[in-house]
Amino acid sequence: MIKRFCIKRWQIVLLSLVAVLGITYLLLKLLPNSSLNAFMQRQNSTRFYDRNGQLLHILALDDGLRREWYDLENIPENVQKAFIEAEDKNFYFHPGVDVTAIFRAASQNKEAGRIVSGASTITMQLVRIIYPRKKTSVTLGVKIKEVFLALYLEIKLSKKQILELYLNSVPFGKQIEGVGSASRSFFGIKPEDLTQEQIEVLAKIPRRPADYAPEKNYDYPSRCPHFIQYVISEYAKTQTVIPNDLTLSINAQWNELTERLIQLKLTEFQDARIHNGAAFVVDNASGEVLIWCGNASFDDKEHNGEIDGVLVANQPGSSMKPFLYARALERGFDPSSVFPDIPLDFGGAQVYVPLNFNNRYNGPVRMRVALASSLNIPAVYVLYRIGVDDYMECLDSLGFDSLKGTRESTGLSIALGSSEVTLFEMVRAFSVFARDGKVLEHIAVVPSQKQEGKRVYAKDTARILCNMLSDKNARVLGFGNAKVFETTYPCLFKTGTSNQYQNIIAMGSTSSLTVGVWMGNFEGETVVGQTGSSIPASVVRTILDELTKTYSAQEFAQPESYIQQNVCTLSGMKATEDCPSVTREYVALGRSVHFEPCSWHETRNGKTIIKYPSEYQHWASQKNFSGETQIDGSELSFLYPRNNAHFIFDPTIKPSAQMLPVEVTGGHHTSASLYYDGKNMGTVSDVFSWHIALERGTHTLTAECGTERTSITFTVK
Repeated sequence: MIKRFCIKRWQIVLLSLVAVLGITYLLLKLLPNSSLNAFMQRQNSTRFYDRNGQLLHILALDDGLRREWYDLENIPENVQKAFIEAEDKNFYFHPGVDVTAIFRAASQNKEAGRIVSGASTITMQLVRIIYPRKKTSVTLGVKIKEVFLALYLEIKLSKKQILELYLNSVPFGKQIEGVGSASRSFFGIKPEDLTQEQIEVLAKIPRRPADYAPEKNYDYPSRCPHFIQYVISEYAKTQTVIPNDLTLSINAQWNELTERLIQLKLTEFQDARIHNGAAFVVDNASGEVLIWCGNASFDDKEHNGEIDGVLVANQPGSSMKPFLYARALERGFDPSSVFPDIPLDFGGAQVYVPLNFNNRYNGPVRMRVALASSLNIPAVYVLYRIGVDDYMECLDSLGFDSLKGTRESTGLSIALGSSEVTLFEMVRAFSVFARDGKVLEHIAVVPSQKQEGKRVYAKDTARILCNMLSDKNARVLGFGNAKVFETTYPCLFKTGTSNQYQNIIAMGSTSSLTVGVWMGNFEGETVVGQTGSSIPASVVRTILDELTKTYSAQEFAQPESYIQQNVCTLSGMKATEDCPSVTREYVALGRSVHFEPCSWHETRNGKTIIKYPSEYQHWASQKNFSGETQIDGSELSFLYPRNNAHFIFDPTIKPSAQMLPVEVTGGHHTSASLYYDGKNMGTVSDVFSWHIALERGTHTLTAECGTERTSITFTVK
């Protein structure tokens, strides 16, 4: 009986011990460890690839450390074996602590009278990496703690996980951790390309890192640097760890071609102070970024090459006008609507928009011509009609975040692109036309999910804009027959200049792609000797020529809620038999029924007579002036400009072309003199008109006709 009781008791003790060990094992297995979790989730040196798998860049961590991650199956087996052989031969056979190695090391050290051998396992080395020693002196307590942590890691992780963590974290000195970064830093190759001799060298380095140095300083790849910086900053905004490998939407080959194109232009026009250029290209269907060239050369320190021109806010000039005219279409205007290209009064004070690029006022112009030829005065007129607030709301919907909070300082000059926006924003907004009125967010990482997009314009509004911006005949008034815009595929273009050519911008779109190119300089210097936007436009054209070999350029879809009718090219009204010049133009279906026939032309005695509306009569009389001049006899007064007028100095036109027309009427003599801030501008006869150069500031004009004098003041902003 006593014997039976003892056996039973022994079994209970054994079972209890097994149970305690089992429970302890499970608790350790399940017990969370913040230090271990943080270590396993830390940022590694991300490898960035382009959409075709080409390696672009390997991210150095904030402290300059290089640590690439490779899954164990991607680390060659002979590399794994070499490190196990060098550091822990019994790695797969011990629970984290190698007792036989401890006895062996103790025996060897005793025999040598000094430390010649260690017993630290790979697991114990990993413990010291995860839980660094806080003190330089290693006490028995520290060693016991590391033993328990090694046992803990063996319970918590598999042998594969431990070896994988170790090989990706083992320090090699010189800010290098892990065999991936070590093979690249010491030999300039990936782990899978290492020779056996190189592997054996690497396996020895962790023991005494200070004794080894790379054969030479191997350069890490650094392609598309501005785009890489943008991607990193986007992850930083969300405080998200960047994956170990990240495939980006960009095409490195196209990006580097673009860098060369821009550099060629910068070299060609370096005497004009054009030192910087940027290009940005997106896929219209997906929003994926295909080209992001922030500058021709990231390493050009003389001209601030590190600054990213895609993200710098500049005045876009006339390249903003399409968004304004698209809004006008949705506020009741048609492509045939006629706008005045004459001196105008807004709100009782003259807002001056200087001469257009053709250096004259063009009288009545249809929307199509005003947009395609980039006339300034009609743009200000349109904005005045629809309202700055309404237009700013539209720009906000298009994603112009740079304009947020600027409403109080924004006036009618925004019609000419006087507010600063980025090329990033411009391309996103301009692509809306090829996307049937929807705006998509730019996508930097692939594969990407399909975007539904946000509708900003009606589908037919976008299609009308595509039609107008691709109309080469409508451009003639402003640009002549510019060859740069003549492509073999359907394409829209818009250009802009600002700040006396400090910023020169060109936009282009096919059905598949949208391209934006900015050129100028970051120093704020005025670009000299060039008339502008044809320079970046040629780069846009070359990019599109190259990319349309891959991305098809389809015909732009036709609007569905418009019909084409014969309209008078002068009045924009329904053409009659009296109209000498007729064109086909889109007219909204709702308006077509009540489309009024032209009332500007009339045939009398076989001769066509033009009856201009009153607002154009002065312009027409100057243009077609003939006959004798009669003395008015009324009081001498300024017909133009008005007293207390406010003018806007247009930075897109050279000062020498900024001529203000001055018109005086009345007086009792046939001649009159003009004084500009006291300076005599000359005496004229018959028609009292002069042209004076604009200068910023407040000025006084005085006219003299015989004994009569009259004066006004005006301000140029």
